[in-house]
Amino acid sequence: ACREIEQSLQDLTGASLEEGMGATMSEDEDEGPPMIMEAAPMDMSSNGHDMMGFGPLVPTDTERSLMERVRQELKIELKQGFKSRIGDVREEILRKRRAGKLPGDTTTILKQWWQEHAKWPYPTEDDKAKLVEETGLQLKQINNWFINQRKRNWHNNSQTSTLKSKRKRCS
Repeated sequence: ACREIEQSLQDLTGASLEEGMGATMSEDEDEGPPMIMEAAPMDMSSNGHDMMGFGPLVPTDTERSLMERVRQELKIELKQGFKSRIGDVREEILRKRRAGKLPGDTTTILKQWWQEHAKWPYPTEDDKAKLVEETGLQLKQINNWFINQRKRNWHNNSQTSTLKSKRKRCS
């Protein structure tokens, strides 16, 4: 079982366990009674217990460099694996930042139509098709612009007409 773990670690990191840990079990050590290996000096916990599950484990410099190398390799692999998705998300964020205001020349065309049809600001399908050609916008953008414009315009008109009617009552 230990050899399988060692092999998996070597396949993953490209380093043998000897390089990373300093000591490992070898085939020679399988024979005979288990031996206690010397390890790096152990930290003692606040109550004086050793590393037999009671105190913190401090990695050696070699272990730290191996862990850092593995971290960097994983980071590179993840970046490569998710590169296209990261690009898609970045593009979507930039697109949403750009969204919001239409170019001035297109709003001029839409406002002109609005003023010409102020009594009934609902463009027909033919009107919308013509506006799509003139502005280069999508039909959905045209529809949304008119919806928003009616809300803005009618909201302002309803406030001013309400004020006028209140003034008339007070006079």
